[in-house]
Amino acid sequence: MPFHPSHNSRLLAASLLALLLSSYLFAAEAHGDESRDISKVNGGIRVSANEVVGEVSSVNGGIDIGRGASASSVETVNGGIEIEDEARVASAETVNGGIRIGENVTIEGAVETVNGGVRVDAGSSIGGGIETTNGRITLDAVRVSEDIVTTNGDINLQGESEVGGDVIFEGRRSMWTRWLNWSRRTPELTIDSNVVIHGNIRLYQEVELEIADGASYGEIVRHYRD
Repeated sequence: MPFHPSHNSRLLAASLLALLLSSYLFAAEAHGDESRDISKVNGGIRVSANEVVGEVSSVNGGIDIGRGASASSVETVNGGIEIEDEARVASAETVNGGIRIGENVTIEGAVETVNGGVRVDAGSSIGGGIETTNGRITLDAVRVSEDIVTTNGDINLQGESEVGGDVIFEGRRSMWTRWLNWSRRTPELTIDSNVVIHGNIRLYQEVELEIADGASYGEIVRHYRD
Protein backbone atom coordinates (compact mmCIF):
# COMPACT_ATOMS: atom_id res chain seq x y z
CA MET A 1 0.00 0.00 0.00
CA PRO A 2 1.47 3.41 -0.97
CA PHE A 3 2.49 5.79 1.82
CA HIS A 4 0.67 9.10 2.00
CA PRO A 5 2.22 11.83 4.18
CA SER A 6 0.27 13.33 7.05
CA HIS A 7 -1.31 16.77 7.02
CA ASN A 8 1.40 18.06 9.38
CA SER A 9 4.23 16.85 7.19
CA ARG A 10 2.59 18.42 4.16
CA LEU A 11 2.31 21.77 5.96
CA LEU A 12 6.01 21.54 6.89
CA ALA A 13 6.87 20.76 3.29
CA ALA A 14 4.78 23.74 2.17
CA SER A 15 6.67 26.04 4.55
CA LEU A 16 10.00 24.77 3.25
CA LEU A 17 8.75 25.28 -0.31
CA ALA A 18 7.90 28.89 0.52
CA LEU A 19 11.39 29.54 1.92
CA LEU A 20 13.15 27.87 -0.99
CA LEU A 21 10.97 29.58 -3.56
CA SER A 22 11.53 32.99 -1.97
CA SER A 23 15.31 32.45 -2.05
CA TYR A 24 15.13 31.34 -5.66
CA LEU A 25 13.08 34.34 -6.70
CA PHE A 26 15.44 36.86 -5.15
CA ALA A 27 18.34 35.16 -6.93
CA ALA A 28 16.39 35.07 -10.18
CA GLU A 29 15.72 38.81 -10.00
CA ALA A 30 19.48 39.41 -9.96
CA HIS A 31 20.01 37.16 -13.00
CA GLY A 32 16.76 37.67 -14.84
CA ASP A 33 18.31 37.88 -18.29
CA GLU A 34 19.87 34.42 -18.20
CA SER A 35 16.71 32.47 -19.04
CA ARG A 36 13.15 32.67 -20.26
CA ASP A 37 11.85 31.98 -16.75
CA ILE A 38 9.43 34.45 -15.15
CA SER A 39 9.53 35.16 -11.41
CA LYS A 40 8.12 37.81 -9.12
CA VAL A 41 7.83 38.66 -5.42
CA ASN A 42 4.77 40.54 -4.14
CA GLY A 43 2.83 40.67 -7.37
CA GLY A 44 0.94 38.62 -9.92
CA ILE A 45 2.20 37.23 -13.24
CA ARG A 46 0.34 37.11 -16.55
CA VAL A 47 1.59 34.95 -19.43
CA SER A 48 -0.01 36.18 -22.65
CA ALA A 49 -2.02 33.99 -25.01
CA ASN A 50 0.14 31.63 -27.11
CA GLU A 51 3.32 32.77 -25.36
CA VAL A 52 6.01 30.13 -24.69
CA VAL A 53 7.94 30.49 -21.41
CA GLY A 54 9.96 28.38 -18.97
CA GLU A 55 9.38 28.22 -15.23
CA VAL A 56 6.80 30.64 -13.80
CA SER A 57 6.98 31.32 -10.06
CA SER A 58 5.79 33.91 -7.59
CA VAL A 59 5.53 34.67 -3.88
CA ASN A 60 2.48 36.65 -2.72
CA GLY A 61 0.84 36.84 -6.11
CA GLY A 62 -1.34 34.86 -8.47
CA ILE A 63 -0.36 33.41 -11.85
CA ASP A 64 -2.48 33.50 -15.03
CA ILE A 65 -1.41 31.37 -18.00
CA GLY A 66 -3.16 32.68 -21.11
CA ARG A 67 -5.07 30.73 -23.74
CA GLY A 68 -2.82 28.47 -25.79
CA ALA A 69 0.31 29.44 -23.84
CA SER A 70 3.01 26.96 -22.79
CA ALA A 71 5.08 26.89 -19.59
CA SER A 72 7.08 24.41 -17.59
CA SER A 73 6.49 24.36 -13.83
CA VAL A 74 4.02 26.93 -12.46
CA GLU A 75 4.43 27.57 -8.72
CA THR A 76 3.22 30.20 -6.29
CA VAL A 77 3.01 30.74 -2.55
CA ASN A 78 0.03 32.81 -1.36
CA GLY A 79 -1.74 33.12 -4.67
CA GLY A 80 -4.05 31.29 -7.04
CA ILE A 81 -3.25 29.80 -10.44
CA GLU A 82 -5.48 30.09 -13.51
CA ILE A 83 -4.61 28.17 -16.66
CA GLU A 84 -6.79 29.15 -19.60
CA ASP A 85 -8.15 26.98 -22.43
CA GLU A 86 -5.76 25.00 -24.63
CA ALA A 87 -2.67 25.91 -22.62
CA ARG A 88 0.10 23.40 -21.88
CA VAL A 89 1.95 23.28 -18.55
CA ALA A 90 4.41 20.80 -17.05
CA SER A 91 2.99 21.05 -13.50
CA ALA A 92 1.04 23.42 -11.24
CA GLU A 93 1.52 23.88 -7.49
CA THR A 94 0.37 26.48 -4.99
CA VAL A 95 0.30 27.01 -1.24
CA ASN A 96 -2.67 29.08 0.00
CA GLY A 97 -4.53 29.44 -3.27
CA GLY A 98 -6.85 27.63 -5.63
CA ILE A 99 -6.09 26.23 -9.09
CA ARG A 100 -8.51 26.74 -11.99
CA ILE A 101 -7.82 24.91 -15.25
CA GLY A 102 -9.84 25.61 -18.38
CA GLU A 103 -10.91 23.40 -21.28
CA ASN A 104 -8.57 21.24 -23.37
CA VAL A 105 -5.56 22.02 -21.19
CA THR A 106 -2.64 19.59 -20.95
CA ILE A 107 -0.84 19.28 -17.61
CA GLU A 108 2.07 16.92 -18.09
CA GLY A 109 2.65 16.26 -14.39
CA ALA A 110 0.87 16.86 -11.08
CA VAL A 111 -1.55 19.49 -9.81
CA GLU A 112 -1.12 20.23 -6.08
CA THR A 113 -2.42 22.75 -3.56
CA VAL A 114 -2.42 22.87 0.24
CA ASN A 115 -5.14 25.40 1.09
CA GLY A 116 -7.32 25.82 -1.96
CA GLY A 117 -9.63 24.03 -4.33
CA VAL A 118 -8.94 22.57 -7.77
CA ARG A 119 -11.34 22.81 -10.71
CA VAL A 120 -10.61 21.35 -14.14
CA ASP A 121 -12.91 21.83 -17.13
CA ALA A 122 -13.87 19.50 -19.98
CA GLY A 123 -11.33 17.96 -22.30
CA SER A 124 -8.30 18.61 -20.12
CA SER A 125 -5.78 15.95 -19.12
CA ILE A 126 -3.54 15.61 -16.07
CA GLY A 127 -0.47 13.46 -16.66
CA GLY A 128 0.19 13.02 -12.93
CA GLY A 129 -2.19 13.16 -9.99
CA ILE A 130 -4.25 15.82 -8.23
CA GLU A 131 -3.74 16.49 -4.52
CA THR A 132 -5.12 19.01 -2.05
CA THR A 133 -5.30 19.18 1.72
CA ASN A 134 -8.02 21.76 2.34
CA GLY A 135 -10.12 22.31 -0.76
CA ARG A 136 -12.73 20.89 -3.10
CA ILE A 137 -11.70 19.02 -6.25
CA THR A 138 -14.10 19.26 -9.20
CA LEU A 139 -13.47 17.57 -12.55
CA ASP A 140 -15.77 17.75 -15.58
CA ALA A 141 -14.90 15.24 -18.31
CA VAL A 142 -11.20 15.20 -17.39
CA ARG A 143 -8.56 12.49 -17.70
CA VAL A 144 -6.26 12.06 -14.66
CA SER A 145 -3.48 9.50 -15.09
CA GLU A 146 -2.67 8.91 -11.40
CA ASP A 147 -4.33 9.29 -7.97
CA ILE A 148 -6.70 11.97 -6.72
CA VAL A 149 -5.98 12.70 -3.04
CA THR A 150 -7.59 14.98 -0.45
CA THR A 151 -7.81 15.25 3.33
CA ASN A 152 -10.37 17.93 4.20
CA GLY A 153 -12.26 18.50 0.97
CA ASP A 154 -14.98 17.13 -1.27
CA ILE A 155 -14.32 15.39 -4.59
CA ASN A 156 -16.82 15.83 -7.43
CA LEU A 157 -16.27 13.79 -10.61
CA GLN A 158 -18.58 14.83 -13.44
CA GLY A 159 -19.21 13.91 -17.06
CA GLU A 160 -16.93 11.34 -18.64
CA SER A 161 -14.05 11.87 -16.21
CA GLU A 162 -11.47 9.08 -16.02
CA VAL A 163 -9.03 8.39 -13.18
CA GLY A 164 -6.08 6.12 -13.85
CA GLY A 165 -5.25 5.54 -10.17
CA ASP A 166 -7.11 5.58 -6.85
CA VAL A 167 -9.41 8.17 -5.30
CA ILE A 168 -8.13 8.68 -1.75
CA PHE A 169 -9.52 10.49 1.28
CA GLU A 170 -6.64 10.62 3.74
CA GLY A 171 -7.24 10.39 7.48
CA ARG A 172 -7.03 13.19 10.02
CA ARG A 173 -4.38 11.38 11.99
CA SER A 174 -3.48 13.66 14.89
CA MET A 175 -5.19 15.84 17.49
CA TRP A 176 -3.28 18.80 16.01
CA THR A 177 -4.72 18.08 12.58
CA ARG A 178 -8.23 17.80 13.98
CA TRP A 179 -7.84 21.09 15.88
CA LEU A 180 -6.62 22.87 12.74
CA ASN A 181 -9.58 21.55 10.76
CA TRP A 182 -12.11 24.36 11.23
CA SER A 183 -14.80 22.41 9.39
CA ARG A 184 -15.80 19.17 11.07
CA ARG A 185 -18.32 18.26 8.40
CA THR A 186 -17.97 14.90 6.71
CA PRO A 187 -16.38 15.23 3.25
CA GLU A 188 -18.34 14.08 0.20
CA LEU A 189 -17.47 12.03 -2.86
CA THR A 190 -19.83 12.55 -5.81
CA ILE A 191 -19.43 10.44 -8.95
CA ASP A 192 -21.54 10.75 -12.12
CA SER A 193 -22.76 7.73 -14.06
CA ASN A 194 -20.21 8.02 -16.90
CA VAL A 195 -17.13 8.28 -14.67
CA VAL A 196 -14.46 5.55 -14.82
CA ILE A 197 -12.00 4.98 -11.95
CA HIS A 198 -9.45 2.31 -12.82
CA GLY A 199 -8.24 2.04 -9.23
CA ASN A 200 -10.04 1.82 -5.90
CA ILE A 201 -11.80 4.30 -3.67
CA ARG A 202 -9.71 4.37 -0.48
CA LEU A 203 -11.24 5.94 2.62
CA TYR A 204 -9.09 6.68 5.69
CA GLN A 205 -11.98 8.56 7.31
CA GLU A 206 -15.77 8.62 7.07
CA VAL A 207 -16.96 10.01 3.72
CA GLU A 208 -20.46 10.56 2.35
CA LEU A 209 -20.73 8.68 -0.95
CA GLU A 210 -23.03 9.72 -3.79
CA ILE A 211 -22.20 7.33 -6.61
CA ALA A 212 -24.56 7.18 -9.59
CA ASP A 213 -25.58 3.90 -11.17
CA GLY A 214 -23.33 3.07 -14.10
CA ALA A 215 -20.16 4.55 -12.64
CA SER A 216 -17.16 2.22 -12.96
CA TYR A 217 -14.62 1.75 -10.15
CA GLY A 218 -12.67 -0.97 -8.37
CA GLU A 219 -13.45 -1.52 -4.70
CA ILE A 220 -14.46 0.79 -1.88
CA VAL A 221 -11.81 0.12 0.77
CA ARG A 222 -12.38 1.54 4.25
CA HIS A 223 -9.15 1.85 6.23
CA TYR A 224 -10.75 3.29 9.37
CA ARG A 225 -12.83 1.94 12.20
CA ASP A 226 -16.47 2.98 12.51
